[in-house]
Amino acid sequence: MPQKNKLVWLFSGTSDGNQIAKDLISKNFIIKVFVASEYGMSVASKIIPETVIEVGRLSEKEIFDRGKNEAPNQIIDATHPFALEISKNLINFCKQSQTPYIRYERPEEAVEGENIFYVDNVQAAADKAKDIGGIILLTLGSKNIEPFLEESLRERIFVRMLPDPQLIQQLLSKGIAPDRIIAIQGPFSVAINQAMMNDRSVDCLVTKSSGKEGGVPEKIAAARELGCSVIIVKRPEINYPLLFTSKEELESYVGQFDC
Repeated sequence: MPQKNKLVWLFSGTSDGNQIAKDLISKNFIIKVFVASEYGMSVASKIIPETVIEVGRLSEKEIFDRGKNEAPNQIIDATHPFALEISKNLINFCKQSQTPYIRYERPEEAVEGENIFYVDNVQAAADKAKDIGGIILLTLGSKNIEPFLEESLRERIFVRMLPDPQLIQQLLSKGIAPDRIIAIQGPFSVAINQAMMNDRSVDCLVTKSSGKEGGVPEKIAAARELGCSVIIVKRPEINYPLLFTSKEELESYVGQFDC
């Protein structure tokens, strides 16, 4: 068992990260969990104590300043596969401070078939959606969707996102009509996805390659049932110093780590 004065920083933001934190707390690890928003706090606090959670997006400078004062013995990066900036900042901090960096990333779901299109980024997704035409359901969240906000696409999109009031207000301020925002928390079954898409006469679904935990299989199955095209944004490429795609293997590794 780890000594009780050993501090682990865990950067969450996904159900995976929260579960890893819960598991490690049950094994007597001293954990500080960082989440980006109040909504993330409300989700995480359902399974781990609020006392171990800290809310707010840390800049690289803030990470270094905090690291000098708290000197974590390990850092677990369990942020979303598309949260590129925070992962790069954590890797840089760990490299310079010689703190062990451990990355958990949910496995990808291999998807192939007719009308399935992979693209490198959101701009490419918007370009492809223009070619496909019709009504578009965005399941990318509320961030980094600016390419879909141009005049030729804005009236064709529905945005499905978490029911975070701050994020909803940001979308409204960008000119997205209220009836174009579907603010709801998953997970979503195939039937629910299909009902949403059918109700709005969706022709094209846009998603990130966010794995099983991100609901990709259910989205794809619903789209196929309705004959909709699917655009999948690939994960950004990053060279993680140490990567796990199994929570069990990560927890076993952390438990054996002599920090």
